[in-house]
Amino acid sequence: MFTEIINKKFPAKDIKAPESLIIKNIFIPGKTPNEDLAADILIEKGIIRSAEGIVDTCGIEFDYPLYPGINSEKKHVLGISSNGKAAILNAGGLTCSASFTDMHVHLREPGDEEEECINSGINAALKGGITAMCCMPNTKPVIDNDCLVSFIKMKAAKSDFNIYPAAAITKGLNGLEITDFGVLKNAGAAAFSDDGKCVQDSKLMYEIMRYAKYHEALLILHEEDYSFSAEGAMHEGYYSTKLGIGGISPLSEEIIIARDIMLAEKTGAKVHITHISSKKSVEMIKSAREAGINITCDVTPHHIFFNDSALKNYNTNLKVNPPVRGPEDQEALIAGLKSGVIDAIASDHAPHLDSEKNTTFIKAANGSTGLETLFKASYTKLCIEENLNFLHFLKLISTNPSRIIGHKAGQISSGSNADIAILDTKKQEIFDVRNTYSKSSNSAFDGIKLYGKIICTIKNGKIVFLDF
Repeated sequence: MFTEIINKKFPAKDIKAPESLIIKNIFIPGKTPNEDLAADILIEKGIIRSAEGIVDTCGIEFDYPLYPGINSEKKHVLGISSNGKAAILNAGGLTCSASFTDMHVHLREPGDEEEECINSGINAALKGGITAMCCMPNTKPVIDNDCLVSFIKMKAAKSDFNIYPAAAITKGLNGLEITDFGVLKNAGAAAFSDDGKCVQDSKLMYEIMRYAKYHEALLILHEEDYSFSAEGAMHEGYYSTKLGIGGISPLSEEIIIARDIMLAEKTGAKVHITHISSKKSVEMIKSAREAGINITCDVTPHHIFFNDSALKNYNTNLKVNPPVRGPEDQEALIAGLKSGVIDAIASDHAPHLDSEKNTTFIKAANGSTGLETLFKASYTKLCIEENLNFLHFLKLISTNPSRIIGHKAGQISSGSNADIAILDTKKQEIFDVRNTYSKSSNSAFDGIKLYGKIICTIKNGKIVFLDF
């Protein structure tokens, strides 16, 4: 006998996690419409055991029938057995996906916990269908020692969440002295980055790449030549001239990408270029990949959703670094995602206090929150407006970023950990920052109508977010 739970947005702590979870009537998208599958999924002790039918889509494969006698008349119902050992979730035709991995997040802890902390960041991530993320090291103090890496790993473990810390490339992010890669990697650093800053010294970057190659370490690189960006606040073009705001040329990004492609070719280092923004950047990375250079890259939802015309009203929530650029750049980024040149979509979640954003455009801090809109904004732009194949899209926010940072996820298959996002892909909602789980509300998507809603997030077989 199942007892219904009717509270709409319950936190997982309100119920004791059952040993088994059955998801009824879930839609699993196939490579073609003929391979789409309405299925039931059985999860036992955090592991996916089986699902109705046979499907092979982006790593999804099941071939065992599931408890055909269990049913519910209601479309969307969560029930718990009276002994608390089993739960049933009737998904009523909602869509199932592996949960998402966000490989570029700023959690602000330690040092700026009033903007965001690890726990609030986790809550926002779960609301966004995300169960793994890579956090950047530009905290206060900077994550440039093994104690801080261990601190983040410990806090993540307490919340049963996958956080992969990126440790600093240079001590204090000063661009002068390389950190102890071996020690930091042994402590749990998944990657190395000076994100928010860029190493300007080319000889030093050459040594960094040699060092990274020796330690088999991933470098996540923010590419910016300060001589081109120091006096600017938005993309250099028609709108910067019209608004009277100093412009940032795409050369700021492109010159450093060109340098680091050459250094990566010379050293064999594993390089990931984050939040690329320009057409030329896409072209250079494509050529580098074709030449066999070990390079990957990502783009943010706001760089594919907006171009610089969106700044005509001085929207400080769209003041980001690198800046959103012109329509040709926006189109090239979308084309890069479709063609596979761009490997992943990452939020670059950058929370700020209202006082840091509610000011003049020139003085406003760079960055937008993004954990809760990673799926929605990207899905709206790519799948609804650009007709991108849904399975290709899921690779961009699940499979590929997981692979790049070394997270064993991004798939749903028998025997895998049950990390699942249940989606209503037809739902339209205006994103309202007043309902955010983040501590900060500086979202570029505030007031924007977006498709797609995260109905449920499941982590290790436990329902950790639910919003029918």
